[in-house]
Amino acid sequence: MALTAYCKKCNREVPPAEVCPRCGTKLGKNAVHAAWCLERTPVRDWLCWNEIMRVLLPAGLAVLIFVLLAEWLSGGTEALEKLLMAGFLPVLAILLGCAVGIVGLILALRGKELADYVVDSRGVHETRYLPRPTPLKMLLRFRSPRAAREAMEEEVPLVELGRKDIAWKDVARVQLWPEKCMILIYAPAWWLRIGLVCTPFTWEDAIAMIREKLGRKKKVLLPPSLVTAAPPAPRKRKPAAAAPPEIVEALEQLRQEETAEAFDLPEGL
Repeated sequence: MALTAYCKKCNREVPPAEVCPRCGTKLGKNAVHAAWCLERTPVRDWLCWNEIMRVLLPAGLAVLIFVLLAEWLSGGTEALEKLLMAGFLPVLAILLGCAVGIVGLILALRGKELADYVVDSRGVHETRYLPRPTPLKMLLRFRSPRAAREAMEEEVPLVELGRKDIAWKDVARVQLWPEKCMILIYAPAWWLRIGLVCTPFTWEDAIAMIREKLGRKKKVLLPPSLVTAAPPAPRKRKPAAAAPPEIVEALEQLRQEETAEAFDLPEGL
């Protein structure tokens, strides 16, 4: 199970309950969270490719549009046709293919990473670590190799590579990818912020927490399985209209007569 609770007194993760099973300290509702850790291989990770290609491909398209527009403005349609007939598009495609190949080589040489995921009352958090770092692996991540040498001197050689956090109020869209056990968190709705890679044992816990926090928010784009029906609002009763004075007097007189008959009282008392 991925659900755990953090006890501030024990400074450790404990099974979710009302009180800590170790020290008896009361655990608040917000102490419960889903946390798990996975090993990732960047070259085979769709999320790593997505982070790079969603920048590389628009950049290549922007270069294509800029060159074609500049050529058309400087020489008109004839100059544009000459540029296209000269093999500009194949050259650009070859350059783009080389760039993709270089990116794949860099991802392959980066080695494996550890991804730590936490879904709690505040939002979704992802922290990436590099176990057994080397200067080459750090350089391929555009970081100083000094951190690798310092980490190797520690008992557990581990370097933090980066952290992503997104609060529940900032989430604009959630997309589920059950085939890959993946939950995609977008903010804004067109930009992928965090991709939660779950295991078959943590999938349901993560889904339950996301449904609890976002299921009733109408502004968040959610798949049907995450939408929670809001409880019906209590119906407001309309205040009864006041009866006319003559009806009130008639009812009061009738009540007095019934009371007098019940107790055999003289009429008028």
